[in-house]
Amino acid sequence: MTDIPLSWNKRTDLRVFRFLLKLFPEDFLEEYEYWLIQTFKDQINDTASRKEYFSLWVKVFLDLVKNAILERVNRFSINNHPALADVLWILGFSLLYVFTSHWWNSYGQRIFRPLENTPFGQSAWSGLVSSAMMGFVIGLSQWVFIRKHIHFNWAWPFATGIFYSVGGFLSRGIDYYIFTNLHKFEVLCKLSVYHANFHSTVQQYLFPLIKAYFVSLSQVLFLPKSRFRWLWIPVNLIAWLGSRQLTIYLYRSFYRVGPFNNWDVFGDIAEGLILAVFLRMLFTMVELEGKSGEMAGELTSA
Repeated sequence: MTDIPLSWNKRTDLRVFRFLLKLFPEDFLEEYEYWLIQTFKDQINDTASRKEYFSLWVKVFLDLVKNAILERVNRFSINNHPALADVLWILGFSLLYVFTSHWWNSYGQRIFRPLENTPFGQSAWSGLVSSAMMGFVIGLSQWVFIRKHIHFNWAWPFATGIFYSVGGFLSRGIDYYIFTNLHKFEVLCKLSVYHANFHSTVQQYLFPLIKAYFVSLSQVLFLPKSRFRWLWIPVNLIAWLGSRQLTIYLYRSFYRVGPFNNWDVFGDIAEGLILAVFLRMLFTMVELEGKSGEMAGELTSA
């Protein structure tokens, strides 16, 4: 291959070709740029007709774009971009969490709806069965992302489902034995609207917090050993409380906006993001603590 100079009317082609070469990584160009340019010079000089000229450019352009993408993909590793890996993990955890909870509320309950009409279902469906199934589905969605970081990982969704049902059962009992009687008392004593709204607000926030407490309490023992893992309980309470507050705010603020009335999804997104950020930070802290412990052990042994 000879370094033949181009004719004056083909130097523009070389400038365009050099510009397209910038699609490749810099280390690739350091090694192959000279040979690519020489090959292009020979090819462009050999074109004798307009048809050959345009055919060459179509072939060169497609090859450059395809090979540039392949070179960049081969050089890209998610391990070399920890911040991007963290963001993708958090988004994936949150989206799967939101998808499973809304799938259950929209479609999953319909599958098991016949159980509600059985004698057992009529007495325990809302408090036990439905809560346990929803807890298992949500726990399974969390398990997909955290199974490599937790102890007894297969037990996570089952424990979540069981304690979801415990929280639902207690919420159901409190609703039946306390708030039902309070409502009757309000009707008999004709309490003010303020007191009625206060009891309703307490009821709206108390049930999610009871479930959040029991679910997080059952999950915390599965998390890796760290002085921060017990924060999982208050983080769950904050996430559930924030989700509920955001949902109520959106319903009250945008109740006149069109036919869309499923503002719960934004509350679930906020909840999933809070839980995902904490879990990612916890797993990172555990890794750092493990590495610092290994370094300390090496120094003491040395």
